[in-house]
Amino acid sequence: MKKSVLIIGITMAAAGSEKSFLSFAAHAIDYGKYDVDLLLAKREGDFLDRIPKEIRVLDMGEWGDLFLLDRKNALSLIVKYGVCRNPVRLLRLFPDILKRLTRRSAEEKTFAAHRIWMTLMNGMPAWEKPYDIALAYWGDRTMFYMVDKVRAKQKIAWLHFDYGKPPREDALYEQYFSACDRVITVSGEIEESLKRALPRIAPKILTVENIVDENEILRAAEDSADFGDDFRGIRIVTMGRICGQKGYDLAVPAVARLKKEGYPVKWYILGKGSDDEEQALAERIRACRAEDAVSVLGVKKNPYPYIKEADIYMQPSRHEGKPISVEEAKILCKPILVTAYTSAGEQLEHGRLGLITDISEEGIYRGLKSFLQNEALRHQYSRTLSERKKEKSEIFLEKLLDPN
Repeated sequence: MKKSVLIIGITMAAAGSEKSFLSFAAHAIDYGKYDVDLLLAKREGDFLDRIPKEIRVLDMGEWGDLFLLDRKNALSLIVKYGVCRNPVRLLRLFPDILKRLTRRSAEEKTFAAHRIWMTLMNGMPAWEKPYDIALAYWGDRTMFYMVDKVRAKQKIAWLHFDYGKPPREDALYEQYFSACDRVITVSGEIEESLKRALPRIAPKILTVENIVDENEILRAAEDSADFGDDFRGIRIVTMGRICGQKGYDLAVPAVARLKKEGYPVKWYILGKGSDDEEQALAERIRACRAEDAVSVLGVKKNPYPYIKEADIYMQPSRHEGKPISVEEAKILCKPILVTAYTSAGEQLEHGRLGLITDISEEGIYRGLKSFLQNEALRHQYSRTLSERKKEKSEIFLEKLLDPN
Protein backbone atom coordinates (compact mmCIF):
# COMPACT_ATOMS: atom_id res chain seq x y z
CA MET A 1 0.00 0.00 0.00
CA LYS A 2 1.30 3.44 -0.90
CA LYS A 3 2.21 5.94 1.81
CA SER A 4 0.52 9.33 1.72
CA VAL A 5 2.67 12.46 1.54
CA LEU A 6 1.74 16.12 1.93
CA ILE A 7 4.22 18.73 0.69
CA ILE A 8 3.41 22.26 1.87
CA GLY A 9 4.36 25.25 -0.28
CA ILE A 10 3.39 28.86 -0.88
CA THR A 11 3.26 29.55 -4.64
CA MET A 12 5.04 28.26 -7.72
CA ALA A 13 6.75 31.56 -8.48
CA ALA A 14 9.97 31.39 -10.49
CA ALA A 15 12.32 31.31 -7.50
CA GLY A 16 14.86 29.09 -5.79
CA SER A 17 12.65 27.09 -3.41
CA GLU A 18 10.19 26.38 -6.20
CA LYS A 19 12.96 25.30 -8.57
CA SER A 20 14.44 23.08 -5.86
CA PHE A 21 11.04 21.49 -5.24
CA LEU A 22 10.58 20.69 -8.94
CA SER A 23 13.92 18.87 -9.05
CA PHE A 24 13.11 17.03 -5.81
CA ALA A 25 9.69 16.05 -7.16
CA ALA A 26 11.18 14.82 -10.45
CA HIS A 27 14.11 12.85 -9.05
CA ALA A 28 13.63 11.98 -5.37
CA ILE A 29 10.11 10.55 -5.14
CA ASP A 30 9.10 7.05 -6.25
CA TYR A 31 5.46 7.55 -7.20
CA GLY A 32 4.96 3.80 -7.13
CA LYS A 33 5.45 3.98 -3.36
CA TYR A 34 3.94 7.35 -2.50
CA ASP A 35 0.71 9.25 -3.17
CA VAL A 36 1.71 12.91 -3.09
CA ASP A 37 -0.39 16.03 -2.48
CA LEU A 38 1.10 19.50 -2.89
CA LEU A 39 -0.72 22.04 -0.73
CA LEU A 40 -0.02 25.59 -1.92
CA ALA A 41 -1.10 28.75 -0.16
CA LYS A 42 -2.01 30.06 -3.62
CA ARG A 43 -2.26 27.99 -6.78
CA GLU A 44 -0.32 30.45 -8.92
CA GLY A 45 3.14 31.17 -10.32
CA ASP A 46 5.24 30.79 -13.46
CA PHE A 47 6.29 27.23 -12.55
CA LEU A 48 2.79 25.87 -11.88
CA ASP A 49 2.66 23.97 -15.17
CA ARG A 50 5.95 22.19 -14.38
CA ILE A 51 4.62 20.20 -11.43
CA PRO A 52 4.80 16.45 -12.19
CA LYS A 53 1.45 15.02 -13.27
CA GLU A 54 1.61 12.40 -10.49
CA ILE A 55 1.18 15.13 -7.84
CA ARG A 56 -2.27 16.35 -6.86
CA VAL A 57 -2.21 20.14 -6.40
CA LEU A 58 -4.37 21.66 -3.64
CA ASP A 59 -4.65 25.14 -2.19
CA MET A 60 -5.64 26.82 1.08
CA GLY A 61 -8.34 29.01 -0.41
CA GLU A 62 -8.71 32.49 1.03
CA TRP A 63 -6.56 31.60 4.05
CA GLY A 64 -3.57 31.34 1.72
CA ASP A 65 -3.41 35.14 1.74
CA LEU A 66 -1.70 34.91 5.14
CA PHE A 67 1.35 33.27 3.60
CA LEU A 68 1.84 36.35 1.41
CA LEU A 69 1.65 38.79 4.33
CA ASP A 70 4.17 41.63 4.12
CA ARG A 71 4.46 45.24 5.23
CA LYS A 72 2.28 46.47 2.40
CA ASN A 73 -0.76 44.27 3.13
CA ALA A 74 -0.23 43.61 6.85
CA LEU A 75 -2.88 46.03 8.12
CA SER A 76 -5.63 44.75 5.83
CA LEU A 77 -4.87 41.10 6.63
CA ILE A 78 -4.72 41.77 10.37
CA VAL A 79 -8.15 43.39 10.17
CA LYS A 80 -9.58 40.65 7.94
CA TYR A 81 -8.20 37.56 9.69
CA GLY A 82 -7.59 38.92 13.17
CA VAL A 83 -10.17 41.52 14.09
CA CYS A 84 -13.20 40.75 11.93
CA ARG A 85 -13.18 36.98 12.40
CA ASN A 86 -12.39 37.05 16.10
CA PRO A 87 -12.24 40.46 17.85
CA VAL A 88 -10.75 38.82 20.96
CA ARG A 89 -7.67 37.96 18.89
CA LEU A 90 -6.86 41.67 18.74
CA LEU A 91 -5.97 41.47 22.45
CA ARG A 92 -3.38 38.81 21.63
CA LEU A 93 -2.09 40.75 18.62
CA PHE A 94 -1.82 44.12 20.34
CA PRO A 95 1.43 43.58 22.35
CA ASP A 96 3.33 42.40 19.27
CA ILE A 97 1.84 45.10 17.05
CA LEU A 98 3.00 47.64 19.62
CA LYS A 99 6.51 46.14 19.64
CA ARG A 100 6.60 46.17 15.85
CA LEU A 101 5.68 49.87 15.80
CA THR A 102 7.77 51.15 18.72
CA ARG A 103 10.93 49.06 19.12
CA ARG A 104 14.08 50.47 17.58
CA SER A 105 15.92 47.20 17.20
CA ALA A 106 15.45 45.55 13.79
CA GLU A 107 15.77 42.19 15.53
CA GLU A 108 12.93 42.94 17.96
CA LYS A 109 10.76 44.22 15.11
CA THR A 110 11.39 40.99 13.16
CA PHE A 111 10.56 38.81 16.16
CA ALA A 112 7.33 40.77 16.71
CA ALA A 113 6.36 40.36 13.04
CA HIS A 114 6.81 36.57 13.32
CA ARG A 115 4.62 36.51 16.44
CA ILE A 116 1.91 38.55 14.69
CA TRP A 117 1.89 36.06 11.83
CA MET A 118 1.76 33.12 14.24
CA THR A 119 -1.27 34.60 16.03
CA LEU A 120 -3.09 35.07 12.73
CA MET A 121 -2.13 31.56 11.58
CA ASN A 122 -3.57 30.09 14.77
CA GLY A 123 -6.99 31.16 13.52
CA MET A 124 -6.69 28.99 10.40
CA PRO A 125 -8.66 25.75 10.32
CA ALA A 126 -6.63 22.55 10.59
CA TRP A 127 -6.07 20.54 7.41
CA GLU A 128 -8.55 17.69 7.61
CA LYS A 129 -6.82 14.82 5.83
CA PRO A 130 -4.15 12.91 7.81
CA TYR A 131 -0.91 11.78 6.15
CA ASP A 132 1.93 9.38 6.72
CA ILE A 133 4.51 12.07 5.92
CA ALA A 134 4.31 15.88 5.86
CA LEU A 135 7.07 17.98 4.34
CA ALA A 136 7.29 21.76 4.89
CA TYR A 137 9.37 22.56 1.81
CA TRP A 138 9.07 26.36 1.69
CA GLY A 139 10.66 27.16 5.05
CA ASP A 140 9.44 29.13 8.08
CA ARG A 141 5.75 29.67 7.55
CA THR A 142 5.11 26.27 6.00
CA MET A 143 6.85 24.65 9.00
CA PHE A 144 4.70 26.56 11.51
CA TYR A 145 1.58 25.54 9.59
CA MET A 146 2.68 21.90 9.32
CA VAL A 147 3.37 21.57 13.03
CA ASP A 148 0.15 23.28 14.18
CA LYS A 149 -2.36 22.42 11.47
CA VAL A 150 -1.42 19.10 9.85
CA ARG A 151 -1.74 15.57 11.21
CA ALA A 152 1.09 13.32 10.04
CA LYS A 153 3.06 10.38 11.44
CA GLN A 154 6.33 12.01 10.39
CA LYS A 155 7.05 15.70 9.87
CA ILE A 156 10.03 17.14 8.01
CA ALA A 157 11.06 20.81 7.93
CA TRP A 158 13.18 22.05 5.00
CA LEU A 159 15.44 25.11 5.32
CA HIS A 160 16.62 26.82 2.13
CA PHE A 161 17.97 29.76 4.13
CA ASP A 162 20.73 30.62 6.59
CA TYR A 163 19.02 30.32 9.97
CA GLY A 164 20.89 33.25 11.56
CA LYS A 165 20.45 35.76 8.72
CA PRO A 166 18.26 37.61 9.33
CA PRO A 167 18.11 36.84 13.08
CA ARG A 168 15.35 34.53 14.25
CA GLU A 169 13.83 34.03 17.68
CA ASP A 170 15.59 30.93 19.04
CA ALA A 171 12.90 30.04 21.60
CA LEU A 172 10.17 30.04 18.94
CA TYR A 173 12.14 28.11 16.34
CA GLU A 174 13.50 25.53 18.77
CA GLN A 175 9.93 24.77 19.85
CA TYR A 176 8.86 24.09 16.26
CA PHE A 177 12.00 22.30 15.13
CA SER A 178 11.65 20.03 18.17
CA ALA A 179 8.17 19.05 16.95
CA CYS A 180 9.65 17.82 13.64
CA ASP A 181 11.22 14.41 13.03
CA ARG A 182 13.82 15.84 10.63
CA VAL A 183 15.20 19.31 9.92
CA ILE A 184 16.78 19.46 6.45
CA THR A 185 19.38 22.07 5.48
CA VAL A 186 20.87 22.57 2.01
CA SER A 187 24.47 23.22 3.05
CA GLY A 188 27.01 21.85 5.51
CA GLU A 189 27.85 25.39 6.60
CA ILE A 190 24.18 26.12 7.28
CA GLU A 191 23.88 22.86 9.22
CA GLU A 192 26.78 23.83 11.48
CA SER A 193 25.38 27.32 11.96
CA LEU A 194 22.01 25.87 13.00
CA LYS A 195 23.62 23.38 15.38
CA ARG A 196 25.56 26.17 17.09
CA ALA A 197 22.42 28.25 17.50
CA LEU A 198 20.14 25.39 18.61
CA PRO A 199 22.29 22.49 19.87
CA ARG A 200 19.31 20.65 21.35
CA ILE A 201 17.92 19.87 17.87
CA ALA A 202 21.29 18.79 16.41
CA PRO A 203 20.34 15.07 16.22
CA LYS A 204 17.40 15.93 13.96
CA ILE A 205 19.44 17.90 11.39
CA LEU A 206 20.41 16.44 8.02
CA THR A 207 22.06 18.20 5.08
CA VAL A 208 20.57 17.46 1.67
CA GLU A 209 22.13 19.19 -1.31
CA ASN A 210 19.72 20.70 -3.82
CA ILE A 211 19.22 18.41 -6.78
CA VAL A 212 20.31 20.09 -10.01
CA ASP A 213 19.55 18.36 -13.31
CA GLU A 214 22.71 18.99 -15.31
CA ASN A 215 21.51 17.43 -18.55
CA GLU A 216 18.30 19.45 -18.51
CA ILE A 217 20.19 22.71 -17.92
CA LEU A 218 22.65 22.02 -20.73
CA ARG A 219 19.81 21.14 -23.09
CA ALA A 220 17.74 24.20 -22.18
CA ALA A 221 20.78 26.47 -22.55
CA GLU A 222 20.89 25.69 -26.28
CA ASP A 223 17.90 27.99 -26.89
CA SER A 224 18.47 31.60 -27.88
CA ALA A 225 18.65 34.53 -25.47
CA ASP A 226 17.10 37.92 -26.25
CA PHE A 227 18.78 40.59 -24.15
CA GLY A 228 16.75 43.30 -25.87
CA ASP A 229 19.79 45.26 -27.07
CA ASP A 230 22.83 45.06 -29.33
CA PHE A 231 25.40 45.45 -26.55
CA ARG A 232 28.84 44.10 -27.49
CA GLY A 233 30.77 44.44 -24.23
CA ILE A 234 31.06 42.31 -21.08
CA ARG A 235 27.69 40.97 -20.01
CA ILE A 236 27.02 40.22 -16.33
CA VAL A 237 23.93 38.18 -15.47
CA THR A 238 22.17 37.65 -12.14
CA MET A 239 19.10 35.50 -11.59
CA GLY A 240 16.89 35.88 -8.56
CA ARG A 241 14.01 37.61 -6.84
CA ILE A 242 14.21 41.41 -6.56
CA CYS A 243 14.41 42.06 -2.82
CA GLY A 244 16.79 43.44 -0.23
CA GLN A 245 18.27 40.03 0.53
CA LYS A 246 19.73 39.73 -2.97
CA GLY A 247 21.90 42.85 -2.62
CA TYR A 248 21.08 44.44 -5.96
CA ASP A 249 21.21 47.87 -4.32
CA LEU A 250 24.86 47.17 -3.44
CA ALA A 251 25.75 46.05 -6.95
CA VAL A 252 24.11 48.91 -8.89
CA PRO A 253 26.58 51.63 -7.77
CA ALA A 254 29.48 49.19 -8.23
CA VAL A 255 28.49 48.55 -11.86
CA ALA A 256 27.84 52.27 -12.39
CA ARG A 257 31.36 53.12 -11.15
CA LEU A 258 32.93 50.63 -13.54
CA LYS A 259 30.89 51.96 -16.45
CA LYS A 260 31.94 55.52 -15.60
CA GLU A 261 35.59 54.40 -15.53
CA GLY A 262 35.24 53.24 -19.12
CA TYR A 263 34.78 49.51 -18.75
CA PRO A 264 32.44 48.09 -21.44
CA VAL A 265 30.09 46.38 -18.99
CA LYS A 266 26.35 45.84 -18.61
CA TRP A 267 24.46 43.97 -15.91
CA TYR A 268 21.23 42.04 -16.62
CA ILE A 269 18.87 41.01 -13.81
CA LEU A 270 16.55 38.04 -14.44
CA GLY A 271 13.81 38.27 -11.85
CA LYS A 272 10.94 40.22 -10.38
CA GLY A 273 9.75 41.33 -6.95
CA SER A 274 6.97 43.22 -5.28
CA ASP A 275 5.94 46.57 -6.75
CA ASP A 276 7.73 48.36 -3.89
CA GLU A 277 10.96 46.39 -4.34
CA GLU A 278 10.98 46.90 -8.10
CA GLN A 279 10.34 50.61 -7.68
CA ALA A 280 13.14 50.89 -5.13
CA LEU A 281 15.55 49.17 -7.53
CA ALA A 282 14.49 51.44 -10.40
CA GLU A 283 15.06 54.49 -8.20
CA ARG A 284 18.48 53.16 -7.19
CA ILE A 285 19.42 52.73 -10.85
CA ARG A 286 18.30 56.29 -11.64
CA ALA A 287 20.08 57.75 -8.62
CA CYS A 288 23.32 56.11 -9.76
CA ARG A 289 22.74 57.21 -13.37
CA ALA A 290 23.09 53.59 -14.37
CA GLU A 291 20.21 53.29 -16.83
CA ASP A 292 22.60 52.29 -19.63
CA ALA A 293 24.56 49.90 -17.37
CA VAL A 294 21.76 47.90 -15.69
CA SER A 295 18.83 46.17 -17.38
CA VAL A 296 16.01 44.40 -15.53
CA LEU A 297 14.65 41.71 -17.85
CA GLY A 298 12.07 40.16 -15.52
CA VAL A 299 11.43 36.45 -15.08
CA LYS A 300 12.49 34.16 -17.91
CA LYS A 301 10.94 30.70 -17.98
CA ASN A 302 14.16 29.50 -19.54
CA PRO A 303 16.98 31.60 -18.05
CA TYR A 304 19.81 29.27 -19.05
CA PRO A 305 20.57 30.74 -22.49
CA TYR A 306 21.09 34.11 -20.76
CA ILE A 307 23.55 32.60 -18.29
CA LYS A 308 25.28 30.72 -21.09
CA GLU A 309 25.70 33.90 -23.14
CA ALA A 310 26.95 35.91 -20.14
CA ASP A 311 30.63 36.67 -19.57
CA ILE A 312 30.20 36.73 -15.76
CA TYR A 313 27.58 35.36 -13.40
CA MET A 314 27.14 37.48 -10.24
CA GLN A 315 25.32 36.75 -6.95
CA PRO A 316 25.61 39.89 -4.76
CA SER A 317 23.42 38.62 -1.90
CA ARG A 318 23.43 39.78 1.71
CA HIS A 319 22.54 36.26 2.86
CA GLU A 320 21.63 32.95 1.25
CA GLY A 321 21.10 29.29 1.97
CA LYS A 322 22.90 27.71 -0.98
CA PRO A 323 21.59 29.39 -4.14
CA ILE A 324 20.66 27.05 -6.97
CA SER A 325 21.41 29.76 -9.53
CA VAL A 326 25.11 29.58 -8.61
CA GLU A 327 25.05 25.80 -9.03
CA GLU A 328 23.50 26.30 -12.46
CA ALA A 329 26.17 28.84 -13.42
CA LYS A 330 28.78 26.28 -12.37
CA ILE A 331 27.24 23.70 -14.70
CA LEU A 332 27.42 26.25 -17.54
CA CYS A 333 31.09 26.95 -16.63
CA LYS A 334 30.67 30.70 -16.17
CA PRO A 335 33.16 32.88 -14.28
CA ILE A 336 31.29 33.45 -11.01
CA LEU A 337 31.42 36.28 -8.51
CA VAL A 338 29.53 35.94 -5.22
CA THR A 339 29.47 37.83 -1.96
CA ALA A 340 30.54 36.08 1.24
CA TYR A 341 27.19 34.64 2.35
CA THR A 342 27.48 31.73 4.79
CA SER A 343 27.74 28.89 2.27
CA ALA A 344 29.79 30.78 -0.36
CA GLY A 345 33.09 29.13 0.59
CA GLU A 346 31.56 25.67 0.52
CA GLN A 347 29.79 26.38 -2.78
CA LEU A 348 32.86 27.75 -4.60
CA GLU A 349 35.43 25.61 -2.81
CA HIS A 350 36.83 28.65 -0.99
CA GLY A 351 37.67 30.52 -4.17
CA ARG A 352 38.81 27.68 -6.43
CA LEU A 353 35.61 27.80 -8.50
CA GLY A 354 34.92 31.56 -8.41
CA LEU A 355 35.59 34.90 -6.73
CA ILE A 356 34.17 35.58 -3.26
CA THR A 357 33.96 39.25 -2.25
CA ASP A 358 32.89 41.25 0.78
CA ILE A 359 29.17 41.91 1.13
CA SER A 360 29.47 45.58 0.20
CA GLU A 361 29.47 47.94 -2.74
CA GLU A 362 33.26 48.18 -2.52
CA GLY A 363 33.68 44.41 -2.40
CA ILE A 364 31.48 43.89 -5.46
CA TYR A 365 33.26 46.73 -7.30
CA ARG A 366 36.71 45.27 -6.64
CA GLY A 367 35.65 41.74 -7.55
CA LEU A 368 34.11 42.78 -10.84
CA LYS A 369 37.09 44.98 -11.63
CA SER A 370 39.40 41.97 -11.15
CA PHE A 371 37.39 40.07 -13.73
CA LEU A 372 37.18 43.00 -16.16
CA GLN A 373 40.91 43.68 -16.00
CA ASN A 374 41.94 40.04 -16.27
CA GLU A 375 40.39 38.01 -19.05
CA ALA A 376 42.80 35.17 -18.27
CA LEU A 377 41.29 34.94 -14.76
CA ARG A 378 37.83 34.54 -16.23
CA HIS A 379 39.06 31.81 -18.55
CA GLN A 380 40.85 30.09 -15.67
CA TYR A 381 37.66 29.79 -13.65
CA SER A 382 35.69 28.56 -16.67
CA ARG A 383 38.35 25.97 -17.40
CA THR A 384 38.43 24.76 -13.79
CA LEU A 385 34.66 24.35 -13.80
CA SER A 386 34.69 22.47 -17.10
CA GLU A 387 37.40 20.06 -15.88
CA ARG A 388 36.06 19.31 -12.40
CA LYS A 389 34.36 16.04 -11.64
CA LYS A 390 30.64 16.60 -11.27
CA GLU A 391 29.01 14.35 -8.71
CA LYS A 392 25.40 13.41 -9.32
CA SER A 393 22.96 14.25 -6.53
CA GLU A 394 20.97 11.21 -5.43
CA ILE A 395 18.59 11.88 -2.57
CA PHE A 396 15.44 9.86 -2.16
CA LEU A 397 12.50 10.39 0.15
CA GLU A 398 13.32 7.15 2.01
CA LYS A 399 16.73 8.57 2.94
CA LEU A 400 15.13 11.54 4.65
CA LEU A 401 12.94 9.26 6.75
CA ASP A 402 15.78 6.95 7.77
CA PRO A 403 19.21 8.49 7.07
CA ASN A 404 21.15 5.63 8.77
